[in-house]
Amino acid sequence: MLVLPLKPALRYDIMTALAQWLDSDHYISFDNLKNPLQFILPKPEFCSVACRDELLRLQSLRNSISDILTRPDSHAAALHNSSVWDDLQEYHAVLLEFEKRGFPTIDDAMTGIQLTWKAAWSDKEKETHAHFPWERSVVMFNIAALYSYKAATECKPTNRDECKQAVSYYQTAATIVSILKQLVAPEDFNTIDFSNPLLSFWESFFLSAAQSNIYRIMSLTGEDDAAKHKNLSGLAQAAHHLYNTALKDTQDPRLASELFSVCNSEWAPFCKAQAMIHGAKAEYHQAVVHRLSGAWGKEIARLRACHDKLLACQEFCDSVEPNEGVVAYVLRETKAIRPVVYDRLVEVEKDNYTIYQDTVPKVLEEIPSKQLAKVKEQLPESMLTTRRTLFASV
Repeated sequence: MLVLPLKPALRYDIMTALAQWLDSDHYISFDNLKNPLQFILPKPEFCSVACRDELLRLQSLRNSISDILTRPDSHAAALHNSSVWDDLQEYHAVLLEFEKRGFPTIDDAMTGIQLTWKAAWSDKEKETHAHFPWERSVVMFNIAALYSYKAATECKPTNRDECKQAVSYYQTAATIVSILKQLVAPEDFNTIDFSNPLLSFWESFFLSAAQSNIYRIMSLTGEDDAAKHKNLSGLAQAAHHLYNTALKDTQDPRLASELFSVCNSEWAPFCKAQAMIHGAKAEYHQAVVHRLSGAWGKEIARLRACHDKLLACQEFCDSVEPNEGVVAYVLRETKAIRPVVYDRLVEVEKDNYTIYQDTVPKVLEEIPSKQLAKVKEQLPESMLTTRRTLFASV
């Protein structure tokens, strides 16, 4: 399963920088705004002494995060230290409170603030800005990354309850990325991490993974009847379309140029394999629906389509070098399902020839898609509300 990497942090004395800005005569310039309709609050009228506790809180949270998120693959360390997971969400809520009080929301280097983070796909690449939307964007990116890691490592595909948890994780990650796209749209960030093509890919992927887990939940639930297989067919078809959307996102020229290796060796093969096997599963479940209703000709047509898609999926997975890791699970699943489909196809073709003599349609209707994975309307409450009241004395 794919996991969004982290943006590593660099330690920074944000408390001193903000205190000096508050106590200085510098005011934010409204000249050359990228968005002339942007609403900007005036600089706070209070001095640094009046909000010393709030500045200490901000510094403490940033230090906690900086000490753990040192590498793009620091997910396990961050989640092992439960306080970092909580601190990231609290830090986002605290940053929002600071923005509401008039702290820098415009990237003005004259403030003296230098918030630096490394790129997610290159330790050597760094980017620095002087406003809170940049800091908050990075925090949102990292929270989404940790949600993706939790879903990929804590949830087994054969456990119904864990699949439910994975759906929650992936939908929350998709929501964060969707809102992040809106936040960074008017900004001028250099790294590819906040480019629209990259964020669009991860939003599509998270929704695809959520839909895939919804399919698994349904497959582990209830009676094995026509209604269940009809639902499974629609759910698998939706996952097929979503993974195809994610696959299309990987073909963006900028991604193909700047992240060629990871796009071509991991993201694209994974999404293509998932799209192919979910398309085959949709055909299989529709075939079961036809079988239970006695539509033998339609069952044969669906089973043939399913077998052809499974064969194509297996051939594609075999062509991926190396196929371990990226498409290994899909390859094992394909090899397990294909003989079952083939045996049933041989059996029903024989019975249809000798008994039913039902017409096998040459053209099949498209399977209706049933997408249940969705982006929520707002961020988790833990990212919006601080654990304790800030600026109560100013």
